[in-house]
Amino acid sequence: MKTFKKISAAVLALALTVGMCVSTFAATAGWTDYLGFDGKPGHTWYEAADGVVKNITESGWTAELKQVGWGGIWGAQMTRKVDIVKGKKYHITCKLKSSGCDKWVFIKIAKKESFAFGKWIWLTKGSETTVDETFTAENNADTITFGFGGDFGDRESTDGKAHYAYAGGAKKIAAKKDAGGDSGPHKKVFTVITCSDYSLAEEGAAPAAPAGGNEASTQSTVSTTTTSVATGDFTPIACGAAAILAAAVIVVFARKREND
Repeated sequence: MKTFKKISAAVLALALTVGMCVSTFAATAGWTDYLGFDGKPGHTWYEAADGVVKNITESGWTAELKQVGWGGIWGAQMTRKVDIVKGKKYHITCKLKSSGCDKWVFIKIAKKESFAFGKWIWLTKGSETTVDETFTAENNADTITFGFGGDFGDRESTDGKAHYAYAGGAKKIAAKKDAGGDSGPHKKVFTVITCSDYSLAEEGAAPAAPAGGNEASTQSTVSTTTTSVATGDFTPIACGAAAILAAAVIVVFARKREND
């Protein structure tokens, strides 16, 4: 019976450790996804993108889109919190790819509509594009957003002109046929948008090893700088904390059994 109790306690602790690690990994990945017509509660904007976001990690994500939508770039978004201070210099890097069509992606670093940085990225079908930018923050910012919904220079009057100003106006965006002018819907995946090797840090910060996952492909470069930094990985800390808690559970459970 004592052996059974010890085995039961060990199994409980192992389950707790695994569960806590999984939930911790999900939390530290940091990204929030929004596909406006993907069927989730409240996502009923039929002009937005439809699909599913997978493989979310600290350094990237994969969005499988059945439609890019008619509703402009914000019909599909990936966001995460940042801490950007006006006047300081920052370095952002990532690799972006669209598998099934040419595609606009807009990178917005801002606090609501107060921009610290904005950049339009043109993805050529099947080619990986490296974003490597150093910028001085125009304003304080608390969020970075990757917008990759269907954009045909759409909604300049209602959506505001701030993000189009980074391209010289909505007409210049519309001049390139985003998604070939095909918004969807499609029965199968129309295009897969991939972000990998993402990092954002203050310029001059100590460099860290880049996140893995290089993909062989045709590559174009938006701009070039010489330094590279990657976001931290809190996975070991999370697992350590989970293991300590699990050990505590074993002790408490075992003592309780002995007293019963």
